[in-house]
Amino acid sequence: MKKIILLILMLIFGIGYAQKVKKEEKVKDKFESRQPQDLSVPPPPMVAFPAQYPKGNKAFIDNVKKNLDASALKTLGKDLKTKIILKVNSEGNVVNVSTYGGNEAFNTEVKKAAEKATYNIKWEAGKNNRGEKVIDIVHLPFKYPNT
Repeated sequence: MKKIILLILMLIFGIGYAQKVKKEEKVKDKFESRQPQDLSVPPPPMVAFPAQYPKGNKAFIDNVKKNLDASALKTLGKDLKTKIILKVNSEGNVVNVSTYGGNEAFNTEVKKAAEKATYNIKWEAGKNNRGEKVIDIVHLPFKYPNT
């Protein structure tokens, strides 16, 4: 009797775990599968070698710190943080400077300092894996220990 019950349980578990489970299809996958793909539009360029400030991006951050108006930052608190985002074209010119952080006044001051640091300075343009110069977006974290 025990052998029969054991055999029936093995069959039930074997059948139960042998079933294929249908994966949940995500909404994104359903949407993309219905969209026609335009193969004439090339993918965005891959940047294998990102754009660089002439003496390195650390030198750029140091230059931004030198250009900051410390008197305007005195009342803003300690350990200020933002993110500097630069768009560098294929000729090495900085086309756009943006800053994103929690303190709007600090963001404005850093943006002014970054614009001064990039004025009339050619960056080394970003390059794709074929060595062609391409437009690049540079993201640099910026911290300022306000004392």
